[in-house]
Amino acid sequence: MAKLKLDLEPDPDVTVIGISSHVHDYRLCWSINKNLDLSLARRSEDIVDEINGITARYSVYDHTDEATQCRYTLINNHSGDGILLKDHKQADYFLVVDNELVEARTDLLDHIRRADFVLTAFPLPYEQLRAGHKLLL
Repeated sequence: MAKLKLDLEPDPDVTVIGISSHVHDYRLCWSINKNLDLSLARRSEDIVDEINGITARYSVYDHTDEATQCRYTLINNHSGDGILLKDHKQADYFLVVDNELVEARTDLLDHIRRADFVLTAFPLPYEQLRAGHKLLL
């Protein structure tokens, strides 16, 4: 009998930061851009998640660092039709950052916490997110 071997993709090298904020995504994006000196811009296509016949859309903002080609991605966790990561309802947004940028910017979490409109920010280990793959689309 032949043996089958599962070849799983390793976890991506990203850091996920949960952000709690009560403002619209574009206001939070403006604040993070100002505080971190970024240029987060909205993607032309949202993340689409369909559950039980209901389609929910989640806005996404991206910024690519010119020097390293690493990316910052701000993702809305709440939509009028659902929650992207139900295990983390307390997070209104997720900031997904390549680990290379996190290592170069050790004070990243502090800068995010000091941004206007951010109530709190907290790290979320990617490997502990059940549906973390939804953040990588």
